[in-house]
Amino acid sequence: YTDGIPLVIPEINGDLCKGNKLIANPNCTTAISLVALYPLFKKYGLKKMIMSTYQAASGAGAPGMNELKDGVTAYSTGDEVENKVFAHPLPFNVIPHIDQFQDNMYTKEEMKVTWETCKIMDLP
Repeated sequence: YTDGIPLVIPEINGDLCKGNKLIANPNCTTAISLVALYPLFKKYGLKKMIMSTYQAASGAGAPGMNELKDGVTAYSTGDEVENKVFAHPLPFNVIPHIDQFQDNMYTKEEMKVTWETCKIMDLP
């Protein structure tokens, strides 16, 4: 996100749209989770949040979808599954991370949810 540009989830901080010529929306994971978590946060506070998400191959666009399709075909016929788009072969597999690891050992995707949550909920 960019400092000075409100990150808006209308149910939470829609008032930030007023008077701003430019606003942004958060990552889909952040938006969906905060709509549910924000009322609980307001009533009880928040100590820690542990979240699991599952990303689709389509998030990597046509190259990711083609690699999945080709990989399923190869796997089904007993051929070797190649991976160039994803870090590991994707067919019938779960890859335990998305994006690059940061210095704190969290991935950029995980940190994006953290950064956006803090900005939207006005947390340090």
